[in-house]
Amino acid sequence: MYCRLNIRCICANGVTSRFLSTAEISTALRPFYFSVHPDLFGKYPEQRKINEQSLQQLSAFLEAQQSRRRMVVPPLPFYLRQKNTAEGEFKLVQIQLNGSDTRDTVVKVLNACNISTSYVDKIPQAPLKEDSFSKPDFIKAYQRYSTEFENATEIKKKVEEKKAIDNIVDWVYENSAVAREKYELMSATRDQVKSLIDHLCKTYGIKEVKYDNGWNISHIRGALQSLVSLATQHSNIMDNLQGRTIALGQFTGVSLDGDVYLNIIDVRNEWLSLIKKVRQEDSALTMIPSYEKALSSILRDIHIRRRKFMPKVSAALYCSHLRQLITSIGDFYGRGNKFPPSVPESLSKYEIVVEPEAGPLMVSPTGQFITPSSCPADELIAYINNHLDEATLLLTEYSINKHVEKALHKEVKERFGLLELHKDDSITPGLMISCCQRLLTRTDKLNANLRGNILYVTHYYSVLTEGILCIPWNFK
Repeated sequence: MYCRLNIRCICANGVTSRFLSTAEISTALRPFYFSVHPDLFGKYPEQRKINEQSLQQLSAFLEAQQSRRRMVVPPLPFYLRQKNTAEGEFKLVQIQLNGSDTRDTVVKVLNACNISTSYVDKIPQAPLKEDSFSKPDFIKAYQRYSTEFENATEIKKKVEEKKAIDNIVDWVYENSAVAREKYELMSATRDQVKSLIDHLCKTYGIKEVKYDNGWNISHIRGALQSLVSLATQHSNIMDNLQGRTIALGQFTGVSLDGDVYLNIIDVRNEWLSLIKKVRQEDSALTMIPSYEKALSSILRDIHIRRRKFMPKVSAALYCSHLRQLITSIGDFYGRGNKFPPSVPESLSKYEIVVEPEAGPLMVSPTGQFITPSSCPADELIAYINNHLDEATLLLTEYSINKHVEKALHKEVKERFGLLELHKDDSITPGLMISCCQRLLTRTDKLNANLRGNILYVTHYYSVLTEGILCIPWNFK
């Protein structure tokens, strides 16, 4: 169901136009949010408060327009952060809003801030074919902007394309039918996988069986068959897995979330050894919160996070990494060292991820500080001090991009009638937003051929054995 309202408005010039969808409004206002978002004004509480209040009123005004309710708001003041201006200098604009057209409101906001309206100008004004629609809650959407964070910087990793493709329309036309045929051919294999998972869960009380998307479905079936065989031969130890989540992945051990991971390429004896001692591994899980709390307290209440796609490590090894870093920072304080005076007294709005010893010291594209457990404390603290502004910007950027991506993901999946829409771990929200926007501009040419397919956004073109269409995010 598209997130649009089943209403039209009559513009001043008499031309009938439709209201913008939630995704279109969010996308159009992205550069505006990057200039006024309250998190960018942490050192300036007055400007932060004004922008926060004005954004709330703007969200309410847009919601009223979509609901065909009349709402009067005073001129909305916004402080803008602009490039090439001195620290602490901001441009103040007053935006007067009236009328009942969301398109007009968005254009007024962008024009007041000298931001290009080219994206809005390209959206057709003629009413689209309307199915069913839902009322977007813009106030809640804005509130969600301030909760989570990720970055839209471009990936540096380069993957050689399997085949040079000049035009996605031609490629989809040539391969969509092949992909659907492959998908149907794998139907029996998918049914077998489901049957094996149901058997394991019902017979041994396993809570859930899941697997990484990167594995071929035939490999998953083979691994599940091996696990069923092992369980049949060693049923006396399967009680250890009761109520647990089993994950077929790339390492064997208990994850930081308590899931029991079985490496698909490991021999069965490795699995058997883990299942026998799985409850012993749980003792390390109970220690993790204490170690994370201790590390947070000595780093000025910074939040200790775990990346969704961080290298898989066992709970015991993760505890060892945390201890190593805590000891290093403790020694730093013991030598009489302190944080630089420019570091805020509280780092509670920032996040840090502790990874294995060989990892990099960096700010991730999501705005998190990433540190190897072996990093010397003086280097880590100096790095945090020097990169606070960068982390703040990336966190804010992610808080906006994440929800724009979600809206566009929903619209692309429904507009093209896709069975599923996924992306590679390396595709950031910013890259996915760009991909979805360009797909939507090709609706007329791609709609019929993409319908009924599974689309996977990555860095190359390919049709996988399971019938999945892989496309690069930056297709032509």
